[in-house]
This record gives sequence, C-alpha cells and structure tokens, in this order.
Amino acid sequence: MTEPLTHIGKSFQRIDGVDKVTGRARFAPDLRFDHMLHAGLIRSPHAHARVLRIDTASALQLPGVKAVSTIFEVPKVIQYWFFLRTEKKKKEIFLYDDIVRFIGDPVLAIAAVDEKTLEHALSLVRVDYEPLAAIHDPEKALTETGVCLHKKGNIAFRVEKAFGNVEQGFKAADIIVENTYHTSKQKHASLEPIATCIANFESSGKLTVHSSTQLPHWSQHYLAEIMGLPLNRVRVIKPFTGGAFGGRCGLIHGLEAMCSVLSKKTLRPVRMSFSREEDFCATESRHPMIIRMKTGVSRDGVLVANEAEILSDTGAYGTHYIGVLADCLSTGVGLYAIPNYKFSGTAVYTNTSMAGALRGYGNPQMNFAQESQMDILADKLGMDPLALRVKNYRKAGEMDPVLNERILSNGLEECLEKGAAASGWEEKRSRKLQPEFISDGSIKKSPIKKGIGLSIMLHGTGAARALPDPGSAFLMINSDGTVNLHTAAADEGQGSRTVLAQVAAEILGVEFESISVSETDTDITPLDCGTHGSRQAYCGGLTVRDAALDAKKKMLTHAGNVLKVKPDALKIEKGLIFETAHPANAISIKDLMQRLQIQDMGLCTQIMGSASGIAPAMPGYYGAVFAEVEVNTETGEIKVVKLTSAFDVGKAINPEMVKGQIVGGGVMGIGFALTEGLIRKDGHILNPGFTDYRLLRSCDAPPVEAIIVESNEPTGPFGAKGIGEGCMVNVASAIANAVFHATGVRLTNLCMTPEAVLKGLKP
Repeated sequence: MTEPLTHIGKSFQRIDGVDKVTGRARFAPDLRFDHMLHAGLIRSPHAHARVLRIDTASALQLPGVKAVSTIFEVPKVIQYWFFLRTEKKKKEIFLYDDIVRFIGDPVLAIAAVDEKTLEHALSLVRVDYEPLAAIHDPEKALTETGVCLHKKGNIAFRVEKAFGNVEQGFKAADIIVENTYHTSKQKHASLEPIATCIANFESSGKLTVHSSTQLPHWSQHYLAEIMGLPLNRVRVIKPFTGGAFGGRCGLIHGLEAMCSVLSKKTLRPVRMSFSREEDFCATESRHPMIIRMKTGVSRDGVLVANEAEILSDTGAYGTHYIGVLADCLSTGVGLYAIPNYKFSGTAVYTNTSMAGALRGYGNPQMNFAQESQMDILADKLGMDPLALRVKNYRKAGEMDPVLNERILSNGLEECLEKGAAASGWEEKRSRKLQPEFISDGSIKKSPIKKGIGLSIMLHGTGAARALPDPGSAFLMINSDGTVNLHTAAADEGQGSRTVLAQVAAEILGVEFESISVSETDTDITPLDCGTHGSRQAYCGGLTVRDAALDAKKKMLTHAGNVLKVKPDALKIEKGLIFETAHPANAISIKDLMQRLQIQDMGLCTQIMGSASGIAPAMPGYYGAVFAEVEVNTETGEIKVVKLTSAFDVGKAINPEMVKGQIVGGGVMGIGFALTEGLIRKDGHILNPGFTDYRLLRSCDAPPVEAIIVESNEPTGPFGAKGIGEGCMVNVASAIANAVFHATGVRLTNLCMTPEAVLKGLKP
C-alpha cells in the first residue's frame, strides 16, 4: 500500500508571499548601497553603423563624473551557455567590435555620483558614426549579399531534419493543405522592467553583482570571463524578481558587463536601471517567425506527411536562436505520430532589437501554424477537430523520434476529455446562432458570431543532454530539528522555492514550516542551471529529493544507533523518528540533532545531504485549450469569452500554484493572439511602453478554467513534470480556430486584428 503524502499535492502558502503582499520584499530597483554611483547608456541612433570616434572629454571634466566604459573594451554576449563547454566555444560567446547593429545598441556607459549629473554627462558625449546600409526584413536577409551584419554573414543558423520519406508521404495523401503563417515580436512586459543591476568591485579583487537574472551561475561564468576573474571572485546575488518569462536568461545587453567594468574602474558600487522604453526597445523579445507548412492526411483522418519551413528573425545579435529552432523541431515533430516529416529552420540577423528566450521558446509560433493546419484538415475531412487529434497524437509507450526516448507519461486524451466536458464542446460546436428579436417585432441578425475552438500542445521539461543543465541542492539539519535548504533554483515569481520546500519536507518527514530556503546567491548555493524550460519542479525537485534522501539516510543511521534498531526499521512522521513495529521506541529529530551536534562532545557532527547532476530525461507535458470567442462582424473585434485549459503536469506538487500558472499563461496567450507585438518601422520601435503596447488589463481578461490532469511521470519527483511555459503555447491557435468556427475566416497572422477579420469577411 502506498503511503499517503503529507506535503505533496497540498497548496501551501508561498514562502515569500507575506513579504510580497506587505511590500517588505526588496526587488533589484529597490536596492541602494553606500557611495553608490549611477550609470546610464549612450545608445545608437542608427540601425547599422560603425563607431568612428567617441569624445568623452567634456563629460569626464564634469564634477561628479567618475568613469566611462565603451564598446571598445566591453564585449557583447552573443551566445548562450551551450558555448561554455570548451575554451574554444567560450570565445564565440563574446563579441568585441566597433559596430552597432540596431537602434538602441549600447555605445558607452557613464558612472556619476547622482542621476542629475549622469544625465548632464550623457548629453556632453559626442559620438561619430559611419552609417551603414541596414536590413530590417528577414526575407531580405536570406538573399542580401551587399550588406553583412556579422563576419559569418546574415544567416545565424540553419537546421534540417527528415523523418521517413516526405515525398512518398504526400503521394499517399488524399488531402493536402499548405499555408504560410506569420507571428509577432512579443515582449515579456514583466511588471519589473528588464533590467536593473548593482555591481560592486571591491579592493580585494572580488566582484559582487546584484541582478534579477534567471541564470545566476551562468551569469557568474559570463562575468568571470569578461572580467578575467576566477569564479570564486565573482558573486551573483538574485533579489526578488518582478516577473521574467525568459527575459532574464543570461546577461542583459549593455547592463551587467558595463556596470562591472565601471565598478572596477571606480572601486564603488555602480547601479544601472533601464527605463521601460529601454526595456521595450533594447532588450530581447520573442522571435518573429514566418512558417510555411504543408500537411497531408488520408481520407480516414490519418496524418501521413508534414513539411515545416521556418524563417526566424533573431535581430541584431543571437543568444537563443539555436535553442528556439530546436524547440520548434522537438515540439512540432514530437506531438503527432506523423511517419513522414521534413523540418527546416533558418535564423537570420536583421538590424532590429534582439530576439531571445520568451515563455514557450519557439513553441507558440510553431504550434500556431501546426494546430491551425489541423483544424483546416478537420474541416476538409468533415471531421470533429477533437477526434482528429485523438486519432493522431503520439501516445505513451511510443518513441519520440527527435529525443529518441520512449514517452513514459501522457495525459493528453484525459485533458481533451475533461476540457471538452467543462467547455461544453459538443453542444457549442453544433450551436446555430439564433436571430435577435427587436422590440417592434421585426427580426434582425446579430452581428455577434460565437465560436469555440481547441488546440493541443507538447512541451519539454528541462534540457537534459540538450544543454548543460545541472541541478544541485544542499541540506543542513539544525540542532533544533529545522532544516536549511540551499539551492540556486531561481524563483521569478512562479513559486519554485515553495515547491522545493514541500519536496524536502515530504522526504524528511518534517513540517513545511521547518524548511528554510536560501536566497539565490552563487557564494552559498551549489551549481544550478537556473530557471528556464519549465524545469524547476522537475529538475530542482529531483535534486532536492535526492539531497533530502541523503540526509534522511544519515539521520536514520544515527537514530538507529540511539534506538538500538536497524535504520530500515525506522520511520519519520511530523518530526518524530520511531520504530515501525514499536512506535513507542522513538526520538524526535530535534532531540537527535541536539544529541549529535552538542551533547555528544565526542561526536559534534551536523547531518547534511547533497545531490548534484542532470535529470534523467526531458519528459513532455501536454495540454488542451478550448477557447470560446465572440466576433463582431461589423467591427471585426474578437472577444475571448472563456478559456478552458487542461494540462497534464504529471503530479501537481502545489495545485493552486499550478492553476495560477495555467491562468497566467492563458492571459499571456490571449495577448500573443490578439494584441501584443512590437510595431517596427525602419528599425524603430513605435510602441515602447505600456501606453501603446496593448497588454490585457484585468478587466480584459476572461475567465480561465484551469483543469489539472495527473499522469504520473515515473522519472519525476513524486511523478511531477513541468507546466510554466506550456500553458500559453496553444492559446493563440485555439483562438484562431474558434474565430474560424464563428465566422469562417481563417487568420494566419499574429496578432489577429479587427482589420484582418473584416478583410476576411469581404466577399
């Protein structure tokens, strides 16, 4: 009989919740230090130019100006941690040159005693540029030879993969559909702007950086390379973070490196904080993509062939362009059991602001194309879109051809069943719009058309073996029976520190309140890959589980010596260690630790547990979203009335936090579908802030019904796998399918605007 769980599957309050709601939590913009200098950037007004000369003489003569650093001495970070693996690869991470490649590209930074002096100093700097021809169109970047953004050309990366025989597959198809899809340059738009940093280079030669990074240890590695320091001379501390969504996956362009160099020059703390406009114009965004997709199906609804060709715009520099295309490949090919699949992806450089990691990591773009194709095929077959998906999705027990791993858990069919029931799928798909009765007795058709659509998704958990993806944890049991858990599993607001505390409490048999989780600080926490790829409940949970098991084994050995029984005869519940056969033979953890650490002066030992390594797999998690819409055929306005989102998370360690992720992901997905996208013209961002970048407000957000499905992933901690990214992946495609159901208009571009609806309605 399986022992009942005491902490897993329970919705404990977040351990940082009180600090956040009372305002005691200190975020990076709240931090101040004695003798701190303020820094700011001069940014390029050109989309593409060579910096010929920088005249800082007048600025440096201004009282209160302490130092200047320029792009001639501070490199740009243009790759991600995959390239840390060898000394040769490390060199490819950093770029030193005199070229600016987008409007807003940093040219130099100044440190001054206060913000007023800083502003004056920045106005005194003179920069001479040689303007160069620019490329803003990714399709032009493919063929343009006269304009070269980087030494290796304008093509950053290409990938091609084939499974089966695509030509033969299409010959066997009875129906073939082919379409081209365009997706937008969505911004993270976190509540706390990206980014703020305080760097402090001490006279001892140690650099401490406070930054809201998602990857503290990899940021430490980057800074050590840039500053020429050993790792033990670089400390990265992550304060509370006001949202991330991938926008803090590494060093921020022009931020931490510039601050660190200025601090080394002055031996004073240096603070730099980007404005909201700088956040929107000069930090990373989602990769806009052009996706051509061709799909073939037999008359009985069996998918036989698919071809996907992606053009991804990575902007002026690339950090995550390889991983994003790899994610399109793995999630696209992995979802459906299509025997013949050809995938090609190309990432190109353009003279626009950078694209990087953003929640979903390429999957929302790929899913929008693939799930739109599925609905088009269902319509041509006269088949229920739900039935078509059930017939073709890759099930548990089958092999994933990209990862070459067997699927061990898949609750997608249950997601579809529960989502369909909760949303009223069958009734609403067959619903006919009734005419509206007017008071004078005449009848008029309503301009409001109602529709419901669905889509499904697969997303991976973590990046084991695809990237360096370590997780580590260290536990200390104190003399009063409380526990200190040390982990660098960065919490960006999703609640991972709470989840990891629950895992530790469950294994150790102590109360949740007995677990204290460390701050995220590379000086006191072991190596962790940070927060990305929906990995922390799974990867972080596994390392905490194993560290707790290590500590528990040691604790039971000592308890066995005291109680005169073998360790395997003992059990722990609510802080009490007792003999299973004779419960009265017991000792509390507190008394045992007091005895080991203090009372027995011949021993004086503390029990500690540790674990480090990579997760055994990248298990896929699955979801189905049902979107209900109302479309005004007179104005073209699309209104999402409700989302019903069912997701297979393996095991919900903290169910309320899982539901919070699903609701938040749903709202973010609606923004991606309908309103969010940076508007660009000749390299300029025309909507650089919350005034014109159309985020959903609370009054705009519809009800999101969150349904948790548990499939029990055998490799995960207590059966858990991911959720954070995937819950927004298939929202846009579900909405597009609902709009088609309501109006017969197939929208293939994001954002889906009223103008596009009206254009589609025209005869």
